[in-house]
Amino acid sequence: MINADVIDNLPAPKIMVIGDFLLDRYVWGKVERISPEAPIQILKVQNDGDDRLGGAANVVHNLITLGAKVIALGVIGTDNGGQRIISLLKSLNGKNRLNYNGVIKDKFHITSIKERMIAHNQQVLRVDREEPNEDYFISHSIERKLLHHFSRTIRSVDAVIISDYDKGTLTKTFLKKIIQLCRKYHKTVLVGPKGRDFTKYRGATAVVPNRSETEEATGLEITSKASSYKSAAQKMLRNLALDFTVITLGPDGLYLLDKKGSSAYDPARHRDVYDVTGAGDTVLAALGIAFAAKLPYQDALHLANLAAGVVVSKVGTATVSRIDIIQHHYLKSQHENIKAEHKLKTVKELAVILSAKKAAGGKVVFTNGCFDLIHPGHIRTLEFSRAQGDILMVGLNSDKSVRIIKGKSRPILNQSDRIKVLSAFSAVDYIVLFDQSTPLELIKELRPDVLVKGADWEEGKIVGADVVRSYGGRIARVPLIPGISTSDIIKKINKFK
Repeated sequence: MINADVIDNLPAPKIMVIGDFLLDRYVWGKVERISPEAPIQILKVQNDGDDRLGGAANVVHNLITLGAKVIALGVIGTDNGGQRIISLLKSLNGKNRLNYNGVIKDKFHITSIKERMIAHNQQVLRVDREEPNEDYFISHSIERKLLHHFSRTIRSVDAVIISDYDKGTLTKTFLKKIIQLCRKYHKTVLVGPKGRDFTKYRGATAVVPNRSETEEATGLEITSKASSYKSAAQKMLRNLALDFTVITLGPDGLYLLDKKGSSAYDPARHRDVYDVTGAGDTVLAALGIAFAAKLPYQDALHLANLAAGVVVSKVGTATVSRIDIIQHHYLKSQHENIKAEHKLKTVKELAVILSAKKAAGGKVVFTNGCFDLIHPGHIRTLEFSRAQGDILMVGLNSDKSVRIIKGKSRPILNQSDRIKVLSAFSAVDYIVLFDQSTPLELIKELRPDVLVKGADWEEGKIVGADVVRSYGGRIARVPLIPGISTSDIIKKINKFK
């Protein structure tokens, strides 16, 4: 199996992504009652400005976050959705790692927007805004422009990823030309397929369908038996003249078979699943990097599986970095003791670190507290907070701060011990101490994308909420575990004295 050092030292390949560029929009809120007008929930909106890259654009985002350089090709509308996609792509272009000159604006195209309503960390509704005409395809002039960009840059890349969301960019004739050029220049071309007709991908290096897509394309049922994986994979290899195929099996893992009969299988690991949105994009991106780096089949599957395991533990369309994979799977599974000084940072140090993380597309989450005598409520807060984004920083009340708000008898554990305990949690990326009674100054300085507080806090009393919302961030509230708090624990202990 691939180890942490191999992941950390993977090269930074240049990968071309071509496909359907979508916008994923999230509306966050809470549900407290049922509508008197109909038997439906009422979502009280708390934040409706959370836009994320979707479809092929999410593959681009994942590749950038995993350390690749990317050339992006696709079509967007001249509408607000298209403008938002360009803005988000522009924000990813740290250190000139992304060339999106090939993302072409088409006044006849409507940018697809998938709008998800989220309450208490769960999707309650999805609204799709897209082409009213399901038979839309790009025009010949747009196709020529894309082919021009493709032909001009194909020699410079290590691999090509085709991300098909069946929105009209990837016509049969266009795909045939792309795949022929990839074969001509000996470039690995991986396809994230869509639809029932896979013949349009004939000649690609590999297709990477999920279980239902494989069943639809082959007409074969995939059960939990390995023989069913193999039969479906063999049929795709024969019909499409592929070098290999990878079937993503959700909770059953990943399966690969090549044209010579060699196979590999990587089972899924236990994971806390918050949201599977975009997990297939993450797998496709991880496989692209793995095969560009010429990793063996088993290592490539293992890397993709680990990446997917991190992403499904986050809410909404998300990405994963190499550090995320290492921290989430290796440090946690090996129970390594993380030295406190590795996670404890000053405000100035964090400002520099977070600036780089955000430039790479990372979403920063902030929560705070005394964390004195860790209990299940604290654990829920940390795990919930980590699921809200890519980087979790914890504002920790110093001993001085705890005494201000809790009295002279607190804290039970001094700040040095509390830092060591917090550092042992894989969910926590960074810790920063503050002496004030509230973390307001920290929030103003570090500008997190998401601010997490307990559900017992009234909306108007969450410190820093107005600041975070002022620049487009959002507030997330952790469901409480009734009857559990440090104060309750201390009271119970005192009863036995």
